[in-house]
Amino acid sequence: MSTKYIIANDGIVSAVVGGQTYCFGKAHPNYDKLVSHLKNNNIEHFEACYDIVSHINSYCEGYVNCDHGTLSWDGIKMPDMFTNTIVDMVRQGFPFEPMLNFLDNMSQNPSDHAIVELFDFMENKNMPITMDGCFLAYKAVGPDFKDLYSHTFDNSVGSVCSVPRNQVDSNRDNGCGHGLHVGAIDYAKSYGGIKIDDEDDDGGHGNRLMICKVNPRDVVSVPSDSKFQKLRCC
Repeated sequence: MSTKYIIANDGIVSAVVGGQTYCFGKAHPNYDKLVSHLKNNNIEHFEACYDIVSHINSYCEGYVNCDHGTLSWDGIKMPDMFTNTIVDMVRQGFPFEPMLNFLDNMSQNPSDHAIVELFDFMENKNMPITMDGCFLAYKAVGPDFKDLYSHTFDNSVGSVCSVPRNQVDSNRDNGCGHGLHVGAIDYAKSYGGIKIDDEDDDGGHGNRLMICKVNPRDVVSVPSDSKFQKLRCC
């Protein structure tokens, strides 16, 4: 079976592939790949790349599935935030691998309830996700970069903080519990008394606001008392 296509001067492609007619322009997120598949008469790859849903399913090789605009991860329906973000990223031509890396890291979390609670935190505050599948959150620390509770953990730039997982409070009903705490920016600013919008205001007594990188596999609980604005991790 062969393909027939015409590429207009403005880049619009009209093609007949597998008996079906397709028309797409440079706005399609997979434009270059589609043209390449047409030139190479690669029908299966063309059809997979043309349809965004098929593209997601093809890339994820089964562990993330997209059906009727809904994503499922290992058979579990994903929150709308993840579904909408991944589909929008594909539509706009952005790499959606960071989201998949995030899910892969999260699958290594030994606690099912921690995974469910993390969805609450991420969906509520829409925290940034890094290329390697971690997420960014905020932490208020003292002028010496030590934590404000025990004054023992060094949170200076480049440092790594960790505690044994079995020592982190896993009960979300406990607002205050042992573990490493990070949160949304509003929560962290409030906790540290920091007003970053006013350079002349030292209400935080020199306290600093740090950006922390957290692997979702290390999340232990998301307390419910602060409207899911903070979490405990190891």
